Amino acid sequence: MIYLLVKYSLLFLLAAALGFVLGWWLSRRKIEDVTESYEDMRKSNARTEEQNWERLWGHLRAIPEPKETDLAGVYERLEGVMVSISRLPKPEPVNLKPVVDNLHKLEKDIKSIPVPAAPPRVDFSPLTGKIEALQAAVRSIPRPEPQREVDFRPIEHRLEAIETEVGSLGKRLERPASVAPASHREPREAPAKVSREEPRILNAALYGNKDNLKLIRGIGPKLENLLNENGVYYFWQVAEWNDRDIDIIDERLDVFKGRIGRDNWVRQADRLRRDPEAARMPADL
Repeated sequence: MIYLLVKYSLLFLLAAALGFVLGWWLSRRKIEDVTESYEDMRKSNARTEEQNWERLWGHLRAIPEPKETDLAGVYERLEGVMVSISRLPKPEPVNLKPVVDNLHKLEKDIKSIPVPAAPPRVDFSPLTGKIEALQAAVRSIPRPEPQREVDFRPIEHRLEAIETEVGSLGKRLERPASVAPASHREPREAPAKVSREEPRILNAALYGNKDNLKLIRGIGPKLENLLNENGVYYFWQVAEWNDRDIDIIDERLDVFKGRIGRDNWVRQADRLRRDPEAARMPADL
């Protein structure tokens, strides 16, 4: 047993020695290879650097030498300027003594001005008391109760109804008087149905709040004002226009002439007059 242990120990030591020698040899070989590679690389870099320097010096030698600048003309001009300056007349010395004397005199006059005494203190206590009394009086004034908003809509509706009645009464008064009895009148043809010769023009928005005519495509704020100036306030007025009415209104539109037919206002107004918020056409018209 001891023999085997000694034998294995010797073999282990021998293997370790051989491994150490082999490792040292391999490392030495690698160090030599690295050293040789470094030397080769250093020599190659040195050769490349020398070539680069030679190439650079060749480029520098190829650059032409700069020509000498001729400054003779500049020197001549400078000499001429110096001569001109030397020929300028020397300025005469300015006598500042009067100015200095005036300054001294002004200084003495300022020092001789008497310093005003402190102004007397003003007593504002009476004025302050009056202001406080006025503030107290203003605060003691009872605040008025806010007035209730008066609804004038029934009165407006009543006035509109009265205006409508007055208008219908005027139309009835304008009708011709009753004709003579049948025994004394001559036979005549049956009268034809009377038609409107002009569009319905109003003096003001007499039948409720005026409609927003800008809802009609083609009518802007300026054109709406122009229509109001010509007595048109409601959709039902526009919807009732015939060809003759369109011609009459069209003549009053100035630069907007032709917009009624082009944008078809009558059809749009006929649709808008059915809106619940639109004004209604009076039954007596």
